[in-house]
Amino acid sequence: MNTFFTDEFIEEVRMNNDIVDVVAEYVRLEKKGRYLFGLCPFHNEKTPSFSVTPDLQIFNCFGCSKGGNVIHFIMSIENLDFIEAVKYLAERAGMELPGSGSSEDSKEMRLKTEILSINKFSARSFYNNLFSDREFYAKEYLKQRKINVSIIKKFGLGYSLPGNTLYKLLQEKGFSQEAIVKSGLVIKGKTGDYFDRFRNRLMFPIFDIRGKVIGFGGRSLDDSLPKYMNSPESLVYNKGRNLYALNFAKNFKDKKLIIVEGYMDVITLHQNGIINSVASLGTALTENQGRLLKKYADEVIISFDADTAGQKAAMRSLDLLAGIGCKVKVLSIPDGKDPDEYVRENGPEAFKKLINKSMNLVEYKISTLKKNIDTNTTEGKIEFIKKAARILSVIESPAELEIYIRKLSRQYEISIESFYAEVQNWKYSRKVPKKVRSYTAKQKLPDNRREFFSNEDFSQKINNDKKIIYSELILIAILCLDNSVFKLVKDKYNIDNFSMENRQIASLVYEKLEAKSGIVSGELLNLMNADKAGEFARVLKQDCNFDNCEKAAVDIINRIYLIKLDNRKQEILEMIRSKDELKLDSLQISQLLKELNELVFEMKKYSEL
Repeated sequence: MNTFFTDEFIEEVRMNNDIVDVVAEYVRLEKKGRYLFGLCPFHNEKTPSFSVTPDLQIFNCFGCSKGGNVIHFIMSIENLDFIEAVKYLAERAGMELPGSGSSEDSKEMRLKTEILSINKFSARSFYNNLFSDREFYAKEYLKQRKINVSIIKKFGLGYSLPGNTLYKLLQEKGFSQEAIVKSGLVIKGKTGDYFDRFRNRLMFPIFDIRGKVIGFGGRSLDDSLPKYMNSPESLVYNKGRNLYALNFAKNFKDKKLIIVEGYMDVITLHQNGIINSVASLGTALTENQGRLLKKYADEVIISFDADTAGQKAAMRSLDLLAGIGCKVKVLSIPDGKDPDEYVRENGPEAFKKLINKSMNLVEYKISTLKKNIDTNTTEGKIEFIKKAARILSVIESPAELEIYIRKLSRQYEISIESFYAEVQNWKYSRKVPKKVRSYTAKQKLPDNRREFFSNEDFSQKINNDKKIIYSELILIAILCLDNSVFKLVKDKYNIDNFSMENRQIASLVYEKLEAKSGIVSGELLNLMNADKAGEFARVLKQDCNFDNCEKAAVDIINRIYLIKLDNRKQEILEMIRSKDELKLDSLQISQLLKELNELVFEMKKYSEL
């Protein structure tokens, strides 16, 4: 799970971030007894099934089975890996991250921190300029675009004054000359003078995924060129690795993102309730941006300008996103309008209808092909069919391929067989390799017992194994709740008794308790992946309300042994039933019957305990 921070640091981070406070930043919680309930942020629901248990510092959702400690919550809600989540929470708690020890690294880290401070200060300065008593065209511009105050505040829009106002303010604030220049907000001229990069511009702060200001975009409010200017890349800003407004759009519940071209497109869409929109920061969509989109969305809708450049960018983006496994669509806006203009003229509901009519990758490519080829001529029709066949050749689903072929065959009066042959020609020329089929669950079994177990017996065996795994988690939870029962548990159920699924976690618990270090459930959750943490959180909440942990531990261990004995009993019964296939002699059968009798006696003993 962790190869970067010590267990002690991770536990300190967890303890410095109360789960109730953290979850309350995302979910409205209501106290009911020892729990707090709210609507789950991970799936749509009307009745709260999401709960937080303050004394155990865990969360759990009955609806979607997510659960764990505060680190797992941040991993899920912010879509971060474990290390990123620990960093996020450490920063939230004002904790200093363990350094690498390198003075060069430390210097760079300090410089990054200072640049972020410069960006934050500058964003506030630009924002204050916009709301000062002085009349600036920036105010009129926003008024003309019908941008309200709440959206201006949400996006931190501002205005950069003419001259070198910002540079002087940064100097007065005491920022270092190196950091001021490396922030990209100030440029050093050939004569050695310094001047503001952004002058007389409407300012758009660019936030990273965590809401930190990492750069700026500026729109000219006079005849200055370029019309739009962005911060240069810096220690904190890489335009190919960020998306404008993703910090606001990332938690959209439908896991769907709309990518547009401009800042104003995003701002207008957000103002009109279409809050799952982002922009590509004035660059052709990069693979890193594509992977960022995939991380936060199951479906990506591209809405670029209708001009030639916009359509080419859309086509490149389609191929890029499809290539990294995104489900992708294209939203076409009538009359060549951009999203900002279209929504201002037609309203958000009209734009939402366009979203619902978005075309998938194949549909968009075919539609574009139709516009560029005259299919009224024989030559044009042949060219279209050949190029359309090439587009369809990437489709792997036979049913999906047939639907397109039938539809286009009717439209262009060509037989299904001929069209299909054209597609197959492209498939062969592309040499698309067949995907290796995954093994079935039967083939994955680790031993050959599947061969002689009946379906019913095998299902019973699987169910019993699941019960053992779950019961062992309860036993581990009891050890975390009451460390004093460790000796009793260890004497009755040692590490080798644990299933392979739980042995590693159990070993860590036993090791800590052997060393008399002690362990709590929240600390143990740090060591689990998201799925295991969710399961363990469920155990803690549902099955660990014990008055007497010692008695509970003994009962759980007896239950596990009883299930294991039942497993062996089922094995013996099936072996006796399959004696002819297994070619068992009378002595072997006699030994099995003897073992069966002993098992029945043992099971009775454990049942009475």
